[in-house]
Amino acid sequence: MAIKGKRGVFFTLIAVLVVSVLVIAFSYNENFTSKNRVPIISSRVKTSSNFVRDLEESYIKASLQTSSYNAINSILLYIENYRTFEGLGNEQELNDMFKEVLINGSIKGAKLYQGYGISLMNGNTFEYRLNRIEQASKNFFNLRTDFKKEDIEVAIFQTNDTGPWYIGVNLTLEYTVDADVAYWNRTKTFTIFLDLREFNDPLFLVNPKTAAHRKINPTPFNSSEWDIDTLKIHINSGTYRHEPNASSYLNRLFNSAKVSECCGIESFVNETLCRQIEEKSYVDFCFWSDVCDPGTKYGENLYNITGITNETYPFKLDAYHAARYNVLGQADRIN
Repeated sequence: MAIKGKRGVFFTLIAVLVVSVLVIAFSYNENFTSKNRVPIISSRVKTSSNFVRDLEESYIKASLQTSSYNAINSILLYIENYRTFEGLGNEQELNDMFKEVLINGSIKGAKLYQGYGISLMNGNTFEYRLNRIEQASKNFFNLRTDFKKEDIEVAIFQTNDTGPWYIGVNLTLEYTVDADVAYWNRTKTFTIFLDLREFNDPLFLVNPKTAAHRKINPTPFNSSEWDIDTLKIHINSGTYRHEPNASSYLNRLFNSAKVSECCGIESFVNETLCRQIEEKSYVDFCFWSDVCDPGTKYGENLYNITGITNETYPFKLDAYHAARYNVLGQADRIN
């Protein structure tokens, strides 16, 4: 009985030892696996975080820049083709049209290439580019990226931040990025600026008998350099000057002569355009509106300018602009 008791104890010890070895072995293996997973998870989080950073700093802004550029040019083609500002009666209507063109590539619900024969937005809408980013994030990074496309907010603007020679676009976008080991849910506003030298002046697309393509090129002359000679160069080259009492480029897109202190610009109607109109100041926004007519804040009279006004080019200036361009000495009042 004593021997049997010893054997029982022995086998019990063996059993305990075996179980202990198994537990230790299992625990070691689990610990080993966890330690090896830590750098993998860390690397995954870092890669995903870099993707989110690049998404906000590069991919989305580059897409917005390209889509906005094509959206403005699409609106200009719409204005030119139909020789009208229809649907662009005020700033809100301009913003609404820009948003629709930018995101959907349509005007009044009709796709530009189908309803208006304008193909610039084919493959260039912001929605199309967001879809491409979603697909690329899945294919190359194994990340689930989802943009909330139905609630995108867009505002086109000109302020002191843009100055007279740029357009700003603000776009607010909500999106998520799911990397399994990490998750981002963001709402962010992106801002880009478009150089006006890339665009035609809408006033010259509609008002002359034949649409004239005039890019918004700033004059090389500063305020102290104006005289009869620099004014001639300015007129002939079709360049633009910043003028606080003129309309901004965005105002021109909905045919408004409302002045913009920060962003007003003006050019001149040259000899080839609308020569039959004589009793107007030949400053462009004045020429195609009544804001500078005699009796307004721009002066009581119009003036011929010696050295510029002739039989084939009945150039005239209001009193305000004759002073602004330093040609009062050459100004001959029209009786």
